[in-house]
Amino acid sequence: MHEGEGEVWPDDDARRWLHARARECLRAALRHEAPPPATAPTDPRSVEALARAWPLFVSWHRGEALVGCIGTLVAQLPLAEAVEHFAVQAGAHDRRTPNPDPEEVDRLELEITLLGEFEALCDASGARVERPTEIAAALQPGAQGLELADAAGHRAFFLPSVWTQLPRPQDFVDALARKGGLDLEATPWRARICRGISLPDPARPDPARA
Repeated sequence: MHEGEGEVWPDDDARRWLHARARECLRAALRHEAPPPATAPTDPRSVEALARAWPLFVSWHRGEALVGCIGTLVAQLPLAEAVEHFAVQAGAHDRRTPNPDPEEVDRLELEITLLGEFEALCDASGARVERPTEIAAALQPGAQGLELADAAGHRAFFLPSVWTQLPRPQDFVDALARKGGLDLEATPWRARICRGISLPDPARPDPARA
């Protein structure tokens, strides 16, 4: 996913605001308080970027450990509102993990990932792939997010960042199928891919997670 002509991406001011605002909102939610009033950037480019709707995910980590990760595959809210909302959902309402303490919010690692358009996953000949081994063979490790769905309505999605934990394509596909409850024997599946772009905080070094 690359910045194209006319495309307005969040600049450093917008990214810095998003990260600070996400932490403010999560800290307030954990204290059962309303977040403080937002003071968004006034630069026209930042304003335009924050007003655009994106599919996105917000993830919180404590070192290697996941605190929470929640987002949407559909562009619904302006970026500023979406980050405020999903920062709280991921940090305080992900049922897989216990909530952090308000005092540790500033020490958590925050990842905001914007998603590009989804497209069907195809093999080298351009044919859509529908079975686990075919899907694994067609993937580009490290570069693509993947959504799987079956005829029974089971569905699951992995961000591109999950490749750091599951670098083998078949492991990536199998783990995603388990996450969504897809039957490995009940195919065909629908496989869609997307690119993702992470929005690091310009005020903080981007921590490397092996």
